[in-house]
Amino acid sequence: MSAAGVLGMIAGVAVALHFAQAYTGPLEIPRTIGPYGTANFTTGDTAYPRRAIDAEGYRIKISRPVKTIGSQSWSIDEFVYSLVPPQSVVAVSENAYDRRYSNVYEWAEKFRPAITANPEVVLKLNPDLLLVSSTGRSDFTDLVKNGGIPVFRLFTAFTSLDEVGRTILLVGYLTGGEVAAQRVHEEFQQAIQRAKKRRPAGAVAPRILGYTAGYSYGGQTLFDDIVRAAGGTNVGAENGLRGYEAVNTEQILHWNPEWIISSAAQGQPDSVLRRLMEDPAIALTTAARKGQVLVLENSVFLPMSPFTRLFLDVLSEALYGTAPGA
Repeated sequence: MSAAGVLGMIAGVAVALHFAQAYTGPLEIPRTIGPYGTANFTTGDTAYPRRAIDAEGYRIKISRPVKTIGSQSWSIDEFVYSLVPPQSVVAVSENAYDRRYSNVYEWAEKFRPAITANPEVVLKLNPDLLLVSSTGRSDFTDLVKNGGIPVFRLFTAFTSLDEVGRTILLVGYLTGGEVAAQRVHEEFQQAIQRAKKRRPAGAVAPRILGYTAGYSYGGQTLFDDIVRAAGGTNVGAENGLRGYEAVNTEQILHWNPEWIISSAAQGQPDSVLRRLMEDPAIALTTAARKGQVLVLENSVFLPMSPFTRLFLDVLSEALYGTAPGA
């Protein structure tokens, strides 16, 4: 896929889009995982069979531990590699190999899983479980399912950090990686807590705009929830945006954010920052005048997975520095 194609795919996902102290005991997971998928389980429970209902309402029964697993989505790639031995991953999306975006390319390059480009590839591999995205093609899912491979359509159009956290535990339950899922879930919650602690008591909420390739993030996005967790105000949501919407730089000047957060391919943040600062409208914003335009690599800015913790840490540190104990 071309760079434009990859960016378009990620932008499409973004349209659907991206606390307590960490608790180390068993977590009871309520039935609602996303708007559709359901499961009832307690972390640490190793009993089989395991049952769940996916985002299409399809009931899955996993009778024994999963030894081989496939992923069909860039977001799911990152969940899977976070929770199961990398050699167990036999198929991934092509984005797992893309260093411009992926947080798991080192594992993909080392173990060389196949790319889930078509059902024939998956049927030949015959994994114990295939995880596909709720935003993916239903015909792909149906063909693989009809071939006898257990398929779970995982809700991935996250609009909250809580949904990401719950999905960590759900994927752990489905794959048999519940021990790793407990650890990764705790790390994720700790990142949220760090972001909250870094904001000084009584500090005014910084006004933050997410802006990439002519688009911004409104309410009902994972970006919005990340900003709120970091104690900020999402300028896009403040001005009525919902989801991932096009904006122009004149609008940005009118909104006058205190911070602008953008993204770039690996190794390109400096050049993207220069282009932003050269825009006459953006240059007049408070964010630009105070040097508060932050351009992050896509692997930090874009994840809708356990790696979202990277964005939480980088954003909160940029806003407040590293507070004692955070």
